[in-house]
Amino acid sequence: MILEQNNIKENCLNIIKKEWQFAKATSPDFLTVINKEKKIENEESITIFSNNFKEQLNHFTRNPFMKKKWRKNTLGMFHDFLNSESILFIRHSMKQESFLSFQEELKDFLRHVRQFAPELSMEGIGQAIRNYIVYAMFNELNELQPHFNMAAFGYSMLYPFTDNYIDSEHYSLTEKNFYNQLIRNTIEGKKVHPNSTHQKKTCELLKAIELHYPRDSHSSIYMLLLMMLDAQEYSILQQSKEHQLSYEERLYISIYKGGTSVLIDRFFVKRELSQEDLIFYFGFGFFLQLADDLQDIKEDIEQGNQTIFTLDLHNKKLEHVVNKMFQFIHQITNSYQSKNDIFKDFILNNCYQLIFSSVLKSNEFFTKEYLHNLEPYFPITFSFLESMKHVPVMDKDTKKQIPYMKLLDELIKD
Repeated sequence: MILEQNNIKENCLNIIKKEWQFAKATSPDFLTVINKEKKIENEESITIFSNNFKEQLNHFTRNPFMKKKWRKNTLGMFHDFLNSESILFIRHSMKQESFLSFQEELKDFLRHVRQFAPELSMEGIGQAIRNYIVYAMFNELNELQPHFNMAAFGYSMLYPFTDNYIDSEHYSLTEKNFYNQLIRNTIEGKKVHPNSTHQKKTCELLKAIELHYPRDSHSSIYMLLLMMLDAQEYSILQQSKEHQLSYEERLYISIYKGGTSVLIDRFFVKRELSQEDLIFYFGFGFFLQLADDLQDIKEDIEQGNQTIFTLDLHNKKLEHVVNKMFQFIHQITNSYQSKNDIFKDFILNNCYQLIFSSVLKSNEFFTKEYLHNLEPYFPITFSFLESMKHVPVMDKDTKKQIPYMKLLDELIKD
């Protein structure tokens, strides 16, 4: 199928917009209740793994002979947990060979991250790998063997490099426009003159895509990348202090930005793209954008970012939007004809979990009654998840993360 910009912007975008408008704002009646005993079992499993992992980290040694044993034991803990956990059920959704290859693919990804951008924080690494996992999930959904994809790496790394820059208050509108023009020129194959290490690496990430998808034979990917840039420039309007965006404008930006972003991930999957694929993946991207905005309500309010969730902060209004999210992702996923229905169900279930956890992260904006009604469907109690938020995490200061980076480097060694 030949991708055309008009087909995406006028056809796909309007179809997804209608799907969203038709999605009911009523409570989802298709969720599965998880009984109290199962929740307790899940919480015990998480607690045991968490405690054992912390203890294992404390046993890290500089002795070169003991490091090998430490690395083997630590990776073994992860492998055993993923094989036995009953929350995500990833092991039961993939064949053993694919499951093992998937783990190696992620380690390969992390090796490339550390080599390319050793200055990247743990938060930035997390952003990049989450985006890469979206591509990896699409690969599995299309029954393709997991394997590291350098083009998908370049695209996934663009997220912490570009979005965080555009969303930052530390850069002026002029600086952001210059940065976007630099990206546009690189995508179009024009000569560029980056004036910082950050800009230079951004161009290199785009070049990683070009290396695997030459411009003269893969024009679609460059069209999509330019559309993504266009969507990012639209999203700058969400930061405007002078112009109040309407609901329709905010919805358009969310669909356009989220849909285009994920459509690029799907492009890297070596399967032909049908019109049905186009609609599903575009809609899936919109859903992920909504999930991001849902968990960032407080931050967006503080920064003045205009999303669907910051338009009207009344509890009932927000609860209706969340209900529509459940209904929307349920509808588009179940109506999609997949090559791998088992993994499709896995993805859908984790979309539900993503909504739950995002609501809980923004729980101050929802009524206790609404949270109470959602809790039966979550694999652990909300109080347990809330308690985990108070467990000390690593300092956001990159310099103070150095010990953790050394641990990570040891774990992902060839």
